[in-house]
Amino acid sequence: MTGYGRATRRTGTGAVTIELRSTNHRYLEIEHRLANGLAALQGRFAELIRTHIRRGRIEATIFVQAEQGESKRVTFDEPLLRRYHAALLELTSRFGLKDHITLDHLLALPQAVSVADERVPAEQLWEPIRRTTQAAVQELVRARRREGAKLTADLRNQLRLIEQHARAVKRRLPLALHQQRGRLRERLRELLGTSATLSTSQLEQAAAMVKESDIHEELVRLESHLVYMRQTLQGKALVGKRMDFIAQELMREANTMGAKVNDPEAVQHVVDIKGCIEKIREQVQNLE
Repeated sequence: MTGYGRATRRTGTGAVTIELRSTNHRYLEIEHRLANGLAALQGRFAELIRTHIRRGRIEATIFVQAEQGESKRVTFDEPLLRRYHAALLELTSRFGLKDHITLDHLLALPQAVSVADERVPAEQLWEPIRRTTQAAVQELVRARRREGAKLTADLRNQLRLIEQHARAVKRRLPLALHQQRGRLRERLRELLGTSATLSTSQLEQAAAMVKESDIHEELVRLESHLVYMRQTLQGKALVGKRMDFIAQELMREANTMGAKVNDPEAVQHVVDIKGCIEKIREQVQNLE
């Protein structure tokens, strides 16, 4: 499910900000974007997210901002400055210059001064990162639950539509079987003539042909899967993968019904049932 969570916590040396973005994915996949020097915390950071999130693609970003003026370290390369000074003295003597060598001259020379970021050790940052991550995850979970409620409502609506179409097929079934028997009788008359009698094996074959058009068993299994899917939606355990499996079973029954039934109106309802199942299969990929 999609969602977004963000949290910021102050530390003794600055601030830690965690951003979590969630998009739909069949499995759990965490993409890290860590500040420089925090690679050592990646494993613990990912495990903390896994304790709360089981499915989805998570983009996790850690920002560490130091206090103004405390994030830079200025260093002087004293050995290099001594060599610069000696070289300048030699030049002034060689060319007979009377200019004095000042600090400005030395500091203007390449690599005499360097400025680097003052980094707090990664281990020292773990505790504020842990607390901030927990707060961001909680916000993300709330967002995903809101999204999940919408998805669940849509799934229940699709289940209601499937039931309506299944009832319509069931109402058409007696007429469809009657028409199938009539077509079979006409076909047998064409093949055997009006005065011919059927042998026992021929009668059994004819009965089998009619039975092949009976989709009562498929309808019963379809209704059973719908009940199981509703029960799964009401549970508190992880439902995404289980719902995906049930949707596959629903499609199996719908395909069998479509292959058996010959009534045009019933066929249209079966097509609508398959359309609803496809929507369910798409939606359950987003459920945890």
